[in-house]
Amino acid sequence: MERLLDFYKGMDLSFVPQCLDAGMVLRDRDGTPLDALSLARAHGVNAVRLRLWNNPETVPESGGYCSLAHTLAFGREIRKAGLSFLLDFHYSDYWADPAQQRKPKAWESLHGAALEEAMYAFTRDTLLTLREGGAMPDMVQIGNEIRSGLLFPDGEAPDFASIARLVNAGIRAARELGVAVMIHLDQGGRYSLVHDWFSQAIAHGLADFDAIGLSYYPFWHGTFSDLKQSMDRLAADYGKPILLAETAYAWRLTPHGFLDRAQERIAGFPATPQGQRRVMDLVMNVCSSVPGRLGRGVFYWEPFCVPSAGVGGWAENMGILREDGTALEAIEAFAFTRDRFRGAEIAKIYAPPEQEIPVNGRISLPEELRALAFDGTLHTIPVRWEVSPQELETACATPGTHRFAGTVPGMAGQEVEAVAHTGARTARGRNLLQDPNWDEGFARWDLETSGSFVQAEIHPSFPDPFPAPPVNDVALRADRNFRLTLSQRVPVQPGRYRLEAEYRGVDTTNVDVRLVLQSGTATAETVIHPTEQEWQKSAAELEVNTAGELWAGLRVVSPPGTGSVRRFALHALKEEEA
Repeated sequence: MERLLDFYKGMDLSFVPQCLDAGMVLRDRDGTPLDALSLARAHGVNAVRLRLWNNPETVPESGGYCSLAHTLAFGREIRKAGLSFLLDFHYSDYWADPAQQRKPKAWESLHGAALEEAMYAFTRDTLLTLREGGAMPDMVQIGNEIRSGLLFPDGEAPDFASIARLVNAGIRAARELGVAVMIHLDQGGRYSLVHDWFSQAIAHGLADFDAIGLSYYPFWHGTFSDLKQSMDRLAADYGKPILLAETAYAWRLTPHGFLDRAQERIAGFPATPQGQRRVMDLVMNVCSSVPGRLGRGVFYWEPFCVPSAGVGGWAENMGILREDGTALEAIEAFAFTRDRFRGAEIAKIYAPPEQEIPVNGRISLPEELRALAFDGTLHTIPVRWEVSPQELETACATPGTHRFAGTVPGMAGQEVEAVAHTGARTARGRNLLQDPNWDEGFARWDLETSGSFVQAEIHPSFPDPFPAPPVNDVALRADRNFRLTLSQRVPVQPGRYRLEAEYRGVDTTNVDVRLVLQSGTATAETVIHPTEQEWQKSAAELEVNTAGELWAGLRVVSPPGTGSVRRFALHALKEEEA
């Protein structure tokens, strides 16, 4: 569409007025103080995204920010700076995302045609006010991450007829005022989830729109190669420009930051200033690689925020400013242009999986490794290990952790490492859970869900050597926001207990998966960060002081999605293990 930029290098700056009121000072790479828009423009940013809440003053936590008055004032500055302006209608008085799409309080009693009319009128009146005030956006989002729907419960998935009617009401207002329309979903790297949503919505009458917006966070929404495949296939399906309406990555790990070490591992890049820059370079290049120039760019979500003592959360490690407001090197990624496309240049070499072998077992070092290119494609490259056969034999016979360095021919400076752990683990005795493989179905388990729409099915797999007994897993699926608990109550004596399980599945905003142990008032919980690429082994430990019952289980709270759990085990730990 001609009204859209050829390539967006954008930032969501919705928090900037609030941060400035709290005393934030922004500085360029050399320490020079600059205002937010000047700093952004100096490094190649050409677009700004702002969110709009209906009546945020009714929600104390909002501080009254992201109101129409704030949006008008900031939007006017954006237009004066010559930047493109994307307006994100949340259609809520506060946050809207896959897990929560609350109606504005003023609309709580509205349903059907009355709710559609309210949505149309609010969209139209907002755009009229912005146009009259010199702050007209170039494009609007009709809702924020609406894969689970909007304006719950009226527009909650899987009621796509209602979803389509509500979204169409917003589209109609935007069309009357000549503004381009984006439909924004999460799960940018999961083609099937995004495609299924658009298929359903279009089948139920979703009006024409101009662009697809995706959220893609590499610790939630699949791998970079998943993102590449998803964007390519969506472009082929719909022929629409596709933007990453939200993306971000951490520049450090801290105890109270937004990202933790497990999520860093899933993303595949270190949470360092250099790792953050590399992630931004990757998403720019992946977008630029979409055929037909339909990959239209990237918006970094809330880059201009500074860590604040005792606050933690997003600002602690996900923005692109240090504590004094100085820009980190990730800001230089916004200088990207299509003629700087790096294509098949290697961005990352994946280390081989860590091995656990018994003493005098065999350590295997692969001859080839997987590598990720900047365009999101995967390649296989040779590796040469700097270890002699004698050194390898000694490692096999010596208990402990052994590390082996390798080099990639033709890629100077690219070093890789293989890790092997030699030595058998101490046995913990019998599994205290009954039927942990679900051979008898759920007869020995307590399964609680938020409704019959939540599917929990037992699926067998057959690991080598065949014909070994199957390893069953419980596969979870729901087409709307859901809760699930799978648990047992086990009689125990005083001591320390460890619950283990393996889980894999989709992750996104407000997915909460936990292993839980409870005894009386004592509770131990371990948060699991799912990924579809591999099973995540997790454990929770609890000290039980008196004989009684121990509640052991898995709790899942999630937007629409899937997951699987297997290899449940509860053990009483021996003294040397505790």
